[in-house]
Amino acid sequence: MRSWARWAAALTTTVLLAGATLTGPAPSPALAGPSPAGSSALAQPAMKIRVAFVAAPGDVPPAIIGSPTAISGAAYKVYDDADTLVLTGTVQNASLAASADRDAHEVWSHYYSAALNQLTPGRYQVRVNGVRSAYFDVTTTAWADVLQTLLPVFRANADGTEPATPYHAPSHLNDATSKIANGPHAGTAIDVRGGWMDAGDQLKFTQTIAYATSMFELAGRNEAATRSTLYARAAIGIRFLLKAHPSPDVFVTQVGNATIDHDYGFRDPATDDASANQGIAHRKTYVINGATTGGSDVAAMAAAALALEAEHRSGTYRTQLVTAAEEWLAKAESLKKAWVNCCYQQDTWRDDVAFAHAVLWRVTGQTSHAQAAVAALNTVTNSGADSWRITADGYDVAVLPAAELCGSLGAPAAPAAYKNPACAVLASGGDNMEWEVAHRTAFGRAGQPLWGAVRNDLADAVTLQLADRAGPHDYSPSMRRATGWFLGVNPWGVRLQVVGRSGTGTVTNGVTGPYHWTTGIGAPRIAGAVPGGPDTQADIDSQRGYCCPPVVLTNLDTPEQVYHRDDHQDYVMNEIGLAYNAPALLLFALLSPA
Repeated sequence: MRSWARWAAALTTTVLLAGATLTGPAPSPALAGPSPAGSSALAQPAMKIRVAFVAAPGDVPPAIIGSPTAISGAAYKVYDDADTLVLTGTVQNASLAASADRDAHEVWSHYYSAALNQLTPGRYQVRVNGVRSAYFDVTTTAWADVLQTLLPVFRANADGTEPATPYHAPSHLNDATSKIANGPHAGTAIDVRGGWMDAGDQLKFTQTIAYATSMFELAGRNEAATRSTLYARAAIGIRFLLKAHPSPDVFVTQVGNATIDHDYGFRDPATDDASANQGIAHRKTYVINGATTGGSDVAAMAAAALALEAEHRSGTYRTQLVTAAEEWLAKAESLKKAWVNCCYQQDTWRDDVAFAHAVLWRVTGQTSHAQAAVAALNTVTNSGADSWRITADGYDVAVLPAAELCGSLGAPAAPAAYKNPACAVLASGGDNMEWEVAHRTAFGRAGQPLWGAVRNDLADAVTLQLADRAGPHDYSPSMRRATGWFLGVNPWGVRLQVVGRSGTGTVTNGVTGPYHWTTGIGAPRIAGAVPGGPDTQADIDSQRGYCCPPVVLTNLDTPEQVYHRDDHQDYVMNEIGLAYNAPALLLFALLSPA
């Protein structure tokens, strides 16, 4: 885990890739090819065809062909698993001119796209000039199946007595009497058992627990077939969040000391209570302590998660949830400062506050919450002008209040006075993410090349899907490309999830070397977990001193995007955790048929 800042990028004219279909319509204007200076210093690999390994009918991302030589006008052919030709077309130019916005290097000199969205359910392979793609599946249950694969990490990282088999036995039961480490209540024992451990380590952060819980809640609202399962997972976070505010002036931010935990290395969490290291056996709890710590972002996200749970509860429990949400939100607004911390440093809190107000408006019906949500949303996004903030990656979450008020998050819109400005912000976010997909790399990654690129891409795809729901602009082509990058349309041809099976979903051609404590103790591999993913060579090397020599680039890597799916020692590329999986939960719930 690591904090990083998203970078603003000026919004310019949107450029969309042209597509070909069964009947081969005339292409849209081609994108310019890269300059020679934009190519990598490594020898270019032979031509490759990259496809999304799974997709749903009507949502099949285009294949991208990377080639060291020009193949303009080449035909592509799609065959099913019986070797029957089912689709033909002409490849369309997908190369991007070298610019300050595009990745400085691309793997190949020439890129082309092959439209596949007309495919019906089946198993297929794309062929161009004698080169064949991997086989991929188009199924009506594709997105629901992907959603199933995203769940195991939340079982593996469950703490206390929350169900965690087959990964570990009950863990950190001494958290029942954890002593507060800071502030006026230092030394007071409180019960902070349960919740989820964060990532490859075993710390617990209210911030990421609340963020993941919110994504589970919204996914459950939007995906009826899996709703009971999603809400049951959300309840793990809710139980922790209720414990994390045990008295009027105590608001928990973190359980466990980061330095002690990280120095202790990989181990079975069920053995921690018996550790000779008292910082492991009896973990301290850290709380909001006024301006010293800040914590508005943490408190507001906790408020949003609790209010989302209240939406589908009733009676005294609903009242308890709403009261707790309002108390967390009041704390957030009184502090007016983001949480100062080791690992998830944010530079704003008003987007979280806007989200909490938007959900509390829905739960309570109080227009004051809707007014406050719009005010905070306009402030944090500069009324939509700072469109790079309109995403849902946990650092910036402005798309969530915008979509909640606009009516594209699976519930009715707010009255026009609040809906209209929220929809305008949402559209601005959609425009920006459409631009990102079209300008960063020929493979359609949404977002800049940086640590956590997979989470960025997924969160930006959420923005595109929510903006598309709101209309009238069609953002679905860009959403498909961002989703495709995650599912295999990338230089390495890797589905950016850990290989394995969960429920009805199976991940193949995925990550084989996750960085996580389960790897260190020989526990089952966490199928479907999302890694940090590709990052810059400089970022990766800056963190490898603890374990490894500098990363060696393959001919599928560039200085801007390096990814080795089997490197279980590299936590930049392959650490897995709550916040990486969370935006994917919402994305595939939004895509899955209700």
